[in-house]
Amino acid sequence: MKKSGHITVFFSLVLMCIFSLMCGLLESARTAGSRYYLKIAADSAMDSLFSQYHKEVWDQYRIFLLEERAEAGIEESWKEFMEPYMESSGWYSMEIEEAKALQVYRMTDHGGKYLKQDILDYMKYGIFESLTDETGAENLLIQLKEAGAVKTISEAYRGHTKEAVRLERAYQNISNSLRKQEVFWQEAGSELNNYDGQTFRKRAAELEQEMNRIPALVKSYEKAADHLKEKWKETKTAMFQAQEELSPGVRDTLRDETDCYESYINEDGKRRREIEALPGKMMQIKVVIEGAKERSVEVEEIISQWDDGDDEEDDGPDEAGLWRSVEEIWQRVHIPILPYSNGVKDPEKQKILEQVEGFVQSGLIKLVLPKGSEISRGTLDFTDFPSASRKEGQTETEGLVNRILFQEYCDLFLTNFLSEEDKEVKYEMEYLVSGKNTDEENLKQAVGDILLVREGMNMIHILSDRQKRDEAMALANVITGSAGLLPLAGVVAFFIMSVWALGEAIIDVKMLLEGKKAAFVKTRETWNLSLAGLLELGSTGTCPEGNGDEKGMGYEGYLKLLLFMRNEEISRYRLMDVIQMNICRKQQDFRMAQCIYQAEVRGTANARHMFFGGGDPYYRMEVRTEKAY
Repeated sequence: MKKSGHITVFFSLVLMCIFSLMCGLLESARTAGSRYYLKIAADSAMDSLFSQYHKEVWDQYRIFLLEERAEAGIEESWKEFMEPYMESSGWYSMEIEEAKALQVYRMTDHGGKYLKQDILDYMKYGIFESLTDETGAENLLIQLKEAGAVKTISEAYRGHTKEAVRLERAYQNISNSLRKQEVFWQEAGSELNNYDGQTFRKRAAELEQEMNRIPALVKSYEKAADHLKEKWKETKTAMFQAQEELSPGVRDTLRDETDCYESYINEDGKRRREIEALPGKMMQIKVVIEGAKERSVEVEEIISQWDDGDDEEDDGPDEAGLWRSVEEIWQRVHIPILPYSNGVKDPEKQKILEQVEGFVQSGLIKLVLPKGSEISRGTLDFTDFPSASRKEGQTETEGLVNRILFQEYCDLFLTNFLSEEDKEVKYEMEYLVSGKNTDEENLKQAVGDILLVREGMNMIHILSDRQKRDEAMALANVITGSAGLLPLAGVVAFFIMSVWALGEAIIDVKMLLEGKKAAFVKTRETWNLSLAGLLELGSTGTCPEGNGDEKGMGYEGYLKLLLFMRNEEISRYRLMDVIQMNICRKQQDFRMAQCIYQAEVRGTANARHMFFGGGDPYYRMEVRTEKAY
């Protein structure tokens, strides 16, 4: 029997629909797979692109960055890394048409926050035995602020003490003038007893000449008094504003020790009224002096006329009586006596103490530089430095622990005065603190800032130590004596305490530069400088040796403290300066501004339809990918 095969039209249509559905599903699945494939390829290409990080920067500083000068370079590099994926796309059959860099974040953008993140990502894997927590960091910051406030206040009052001493010297000049007047008055009176009118008038003229100095001396006194009062009011206002940064104990003690300044100024107000009356008294006295001089001339004329007479029987004039009339007038001259004595009886010791501060201002580095040490002569060229492009703006506040991690990172990778590594520019940590263009200036600034911290902490210790305060008062009594304005002794005592804290700070800094450690919070056991040693320092300009404290903090630790107090954004840019400077020694065209931390790329691909397409068998797909270190 003969067989034949055929299908109906209906069955053909059914098969066509089934095949169309199956091809549509396959095309849809292939299109979805193409998108997934494109996304995976794009991410992988971006990973490959960012794997080209700068190897030298990683080796030296353990941070990732991609050096790429232009955005077009990122686009082309990304497309090159996409090519192998396009060639192996198989039945997805696609090719990259174009690439566009949408966002490129360079290391110098946004206040250097990308450098910060790079550093924190590295530092979170570190192990630090002494790394403090958030509470410890807050307490440290409070101590530093208190030390800064105490130092500022004590420095201001130290200046007021010198102003008070100048006021006492102006007062002494007036007292000396009055004493000279008294001598001239007595000498002129003696000449009257000798009936020597010419010499009498000469002494009287000298007395008037000395009296003429009084208005200028009084004016100098008033100027010094007004200056002291004005500056003291400013300091009192500043002290009131700084109270929030002072602990209750330090605030109360500081107030007790500085109340003497107000008492001194009030007492000087009483003394000033006596002094301001002197010019008027001088005018009245000079009227009497002129009367005595005129009467002396008259007496000499009477005696002269009598001597020229021819009457030999006349016994002559009553010469003693005539000169007694002059003396009676002269006795009406009363030289004022000031009711107060000058308050500085030992100005030599006062000058020696003032010289301690003078040594610091004129050449601190000479005092503290260890013997045999030489200061690096390195110079930084600020041309094209990242810090030069920094824009002022709002700085994001960082967590205290993150700031400490940043300091630890800088300590790990940067050099300082104590580093043995030989570099053209050696004081890198000091540069982060100071920002000067030479090693010498950066060292001087850093050492000076450490001195300020130590001075404040030392002053806090003195204020808490009754024994040291009593020693300072005892020396103040020697300088001022028992006479004069009683509050002046307290003023000088506070000055001594302030200079004492400064002298101890000088020894601290010298120990730090020698590689020793200095206690952050001083005790009697860790204190180095006696008052006798302080006077020796002031008189010779030689810094005594100090005993280090193994439990204390070294030079690097104090540099980190200074960095902790600095503006975080500025510190990050200066760190980029250092990185760029060192990398440029091998690669002169290296610039941190050309280095990328994060990028986003949009790619466009052409894909071919396998089952459908009509007149245009291609369709476009977009993909976005981003990467950050």
